[in-house]
Amino acid sequence: SLSAFKWPLAPLPTLLLGLGATVTILIGWRTDVVRLLPQTASLYSTIGLGVNLRGLVFEKIKTSREIHEGVPVVVVEGEIVSISRKAVEVPRLRFGVRNGLGAEIYNWTAMPGRTVAQGGERITFRSRLASPPAEMHDISVRFYNRRDAMVGVR
Repeated sequence: SLSAFKWPLAPLPTLLLGLGATVTILIGWRTDVVRLLPQTASLYSTIGLGVNLRGLVFEKIKTSREIHEGVPVVVVEGEIVSISRKAVEVPRLRFGVRNGLGAEIYNWTAMPGRTVAQGGERITFRSRLASPPAEMHDISVRFYNRRDAMVGVR
């Protein structure tokens, strides 16, 4: 009879072991989880675990102002660093000029020096904007994405 059957493992330790394995998988393979279920990215961010699907980060970004042939120019330079173990595609760069309220008032794009980065590789970039808007407060740098392309179509 079924009532005489004894489970080989106690229910609580088995449940805890299964829960622990699930949490380990969800944390250890969070990049793969977010690729499959993009809506989980905000959950990981909420608990302090960022997910970088591109495998690239920006470092040493600095902006400076110059005068070139009498024209004011803003220069943005920095490094793109591959944090991936394998070769990754480096997309177009997107620069956004923001005013003092944080609103973007102008943007432009530029190609990086290389379009593929090997694991651990650093790629320097430098872009210039002639005659920047007078209201310019700062400049954001990020990778161009699908949403940017859709905005351009409208």
